[in-house]
Amino acid sequence: MQITVVYRGQKKVLEFEKAKVKSGDILKALDLSKDFAFVIKNGEIVSEDEIIRPRDEVRVINAISGGAF
Repeated sequence: MQITVVYRGQKKVLEFEKAKVKSGDILKALDLSKDFAFVIKNGEIVSEDEIIRPRDEVRVINAISGGAF
């Protein structure tokens, strides 16, 4: 199954051999941690267990954290 993902302004086509792809699988394919990035499916942030289908609009965003003073 192919899933198109927008990450850092670039479209990437990810290939998966399984029939059900979860958002956590997308993060793994991009070598990202769920602690530092999240998946947006059709305009909504989703959990790592959310099923992703080829027709879904998918974006991956890196989390940004600040320091304390």
